[in-house]
Amino acid sequence: MRVVTIGPVIVFLQFVAAQSIPAPTLEGCVSHLDHFDCADSSFCELNATGNGWLCILADGSKVDGNGLPLAETAQDDSTEPSNGHSTCVVHGGHTHGDCSGKCGSIDTGKYDLPLHIGSVFIVLASSSLGVALPILTVSWASLPVLKEAFFAARYFGTGVIIATALVHLLYHAFVMFNNSCLVERLAFEPTAALISIGAIYVVFIVDLFSLRYIRGLRAANGVKEKSSESSGTIQQELPYSHGGHVHGTDSIDHLQARTELWLLEAGIIFHSVMIGVMLGATGGTPWVPLLCAIVFHQMFEGFALGSRIALLKFDEGKGYEKWLMALAFALITPVGIAIGVGVHNSYNPNSDAALLSIGVLDAISAGILLYSGLVELLAHDFMDGDLKTASAGRVWIAITWVFVGTTLMSFLGKWA
Repeated sequence: MRVVTIGPVIVFLQFVAAQSIPAPTLEGCVSHLDHFDCADSSFCELNATGNGWLCILADGSKVDGNGLPLAETAQDDSTEPSNGHSTCVVHGGHTHGDCSGKCGSIDTGKYDLPLHIGSVFIVLASSSLGVALPILTVSWASLPVLKEAFFAARYFGTGVIIATALVHLLYHAFVMFNNSCLVERLAFEPTAALISIGAIYVVFIVDLFSLRYIRGLRAANGVKEKSSESSGTIQQELPYSHGGHVHGTDSIDHLQARTELWLLEAGIIFHSVMIGVMLGATGGTPWVPLLCAIVFHQMFEGFALGSRIALLKFDEGKGYEKWLMALAFALITPVGIAIGVGVHNSYNPNSDAALLSIGVLDAISAGILLYSGLVELLAHDFMDGDLKTASAGRVWIAITWVFVGTTLMSFLGKWA
């Protein structure tokens, strides 16, 4: 319990200390907050003691943040350069630079086992808080303050989902597939985009035929649908809702909404388990900022998912479904971390298995979340949902929250 209690405090203090160190004075250094990319492929990261910068120049020589040479015996968490022209750096569970000389085995840095074990509970807490908070507070949503909070959470979450798909998933799928260590280099360079397109089409087909099936059920049960005069879209007459439950034709009218939400959660879960494995298996000085980023990543993503789960209505006696969905999200990343801790001695982020599995899952997840975020959430809410007839001011407030969610989630892409 000691690790679980003080773990977040240690993480926070280490992260703040890293941000207080003056930037390197080397030419052309650009901050990525936990490290610096400098001119001529130079790279700077925190040294082993965490009180300064260790910079590896293009020729492989090591200097401090002021450009002063370091002794050859100085210890650090960086991987040696594979040749005299480029460096190989482990960052966020993957590598940057030319790592072709380190494909069989690569040092991921110092490994703090107690803190890694503590991270299982830290991420579990952040994931659970994010996904459960909207569900627990939905019964008070009629209060003016909470009503506005749910409005903000709904569209903030839409921005989070879209940014996750593009900034976190699709980009990193390209990084994995373009890694120089793949034995069988992909002949088709846009493979990541192609896999995402395939995922989009699969989700579209599932969505399309489930909608056709539900329309058939409605017709068989005498549930009327009416066409919108302005757009030609179908608007359903929803059943009576009471006390968080729905009656009458719920199994028909809300099956589509639940199907779409399960697809959204599937896209989130696919990449969440790999995030956990990478966090649990790697170490080094960039690990603490990575953990901080994943804590907020899971909280924001959980909030986005929880705000949508909370809006669903269930038949009386089936409310447990929403908690099953929340539990699946809350557990998947901690389980991944536990797996990563178990295999960290043999884990190689540059192995074919790691690169291909992470790349494929990231690309699939990106496609699922792109369809869900753009079609089911963004387009539906603004063009066929409550905002369709809302005032211009209300629509702009919703758009602002979408931008806020996108901005914050994109900002976290600097770390993870």
